[in-house]
Amino acid sequence: MNVCLYNVTTTTQYGGVESFVWEVARGLAQRGVRTTIVGGDGNIRRAHDHVRVVTFPFTSRETLRKLPGFAKQYTLTKLLERLHFAQHARAFMQREQFDIIHIQKPYDLPAAAWFKRSSKSKIVFGCHGTDFFSFDTRFVHTSDIAVSCSAFNANQVREHYGIIPRVVYNGIDPAQFFPQTPNAELRKQLAGDAQTILYAGRLVRWKGVQYLIDATALLAKTRDVKLLIAGEGEYRATLEQRARDLGISERVNYLGYISSAALAPYYALADVVALASYANETFSIMSAEAMACARPVVGSRFGGIPEVIADGETGFLAEPENANDFAEKIARLLDDEKLRERFGSCGRERVLRLFTWDAVTERVLEAYREIL
Repeated sequence: MNVCLYNVTTTTQYGGVESFVWEVARGLAQRGVRTTIVGGDGNIRRAHDHVRVVTFPFTSRETLRKLPGFAKQYTLTKLLERLHFAQHARAFMQREQFDIIHIQKPYDLPAAAWFKRSSKSKIVFGCHGTDFFSFDTRFVHTSDIAVSCSAFNANQVREHYGIIPRVVYNGIDPAQFFPQTPNAELRKQLAGDAQTILYAGRLVRWKGVQYLIDATALLAKTRDVKLLIAGEGEYRATLEQRARDLGISERVNYLGYISSAALAPYYALADVVALASYANETFSIMSAEAMACARPVVGSRFGGIPEVIADGETGFLAEPENANDFAEKIARLLDDEKLRERFGSCGRERVLRLFTWDAVTERVLEAYREIL
């Protein structure tokens, strides 16, 4: 089997989709599959044995948005970026005659149609969100099979395109995220003697960190508690002001950006991990990472989060944008150490069963074999 994982940003930026491509490529190569990553000209590489990386030039969306009239054309500039990339990659893709071309975004459906006209390649349409554009339905039947990162996302894709994707969850590395003894000195430095709640992710409005701050204010009325926020983003100043307005600035500790490779010891510090997203959350890598570290998780009953967190088994689900519900669910865990331990143990087991990169690769291979 000769497979191409095609995605312009794999070699130009960091993110969930990019990690998916790199890790699946490694898993395929380890199983003896000829594997090529085709990405844009960039410096990002991972040292994976037997994975070929080929790059091509492209005009980035950021450059396009500097042109008159394009500053706020977010969807159009992403599409044009991908079309320009495909123009440079087209001859190579057709010459290689891959058995499988696995794309990761709807923006690459037109390119896949080009590639397929002069090759026998089968097209796998990977879906990680809702990056739809106005005439994309014209190209969707170029794909031979679609795979989605959650059942929630598969339903979004079905409603838009009328196709039913196979669910292939995202994954994490359980050798990187694993249970460990908390660093007592670091915990003392960051939280003192307080019980700790941890959020790790971008600081943007729809991630709902404001509701975790509100919940912390409610919890602080009856206990010594601290909210640790690992991440950066445009919404940080607003969050800091919200904590000041509630009079709990001293109970919120902003840790700044922490790389994925360095994050596991911070999960170990947490009594509870919490996320309150209320939009754009088709999966929850943060929940899977925390569960792999045997931490109980309280998350929104929204999007793909309920597919990661087993409510009442590995954590609790709370109503989105409801600080009172978050506070009540977090309090139940803070008050019961044995429950936290049980949820943590069950969470680790669930991750090892469903959300490892080995499991992801096997599901991807099943999709490949079906269409071949």
